[in-house]
Amino acid sequence: MIERIHIEKAATFVILEKIAKKSHFKVLKENKIPLDPEERAECLKQKAVWHFNGGGPTSAVWKSKDSSGKITYVTNTHRAYNTAPTLKGAIGRFHDFIKSTA
Repeated sequence: MIERIHIEKAATFVILEKIAKKSHFKVLKENKIPLDPEERAECLKQKAVWHFNGGGPTSAVWKSKDSSGKITYVTNTHRAYNTAPTLKGAIGRFHDFIKSTA
């Protein structure tokens, strides 16, 4: 929730409000946790991976845990992101959409 602070100039207020608000993606990134080895292996098996500069394949799916303990699986590029409640769903979203935005 954004705290509203009274400031003389309305333009300054709008700028402060935009800075204080976090995007859904930023919140997911802040709550990022590592994939379990089994989850990482499944991503590699299903070829939900990125290949960076000659390095080995890297999982294209990661997970985030909110304060209530709910796990969300995320796949993203610099242009788009998508979430799913299950690893299988996130892998499907990677192949159906995210891979094409790279």
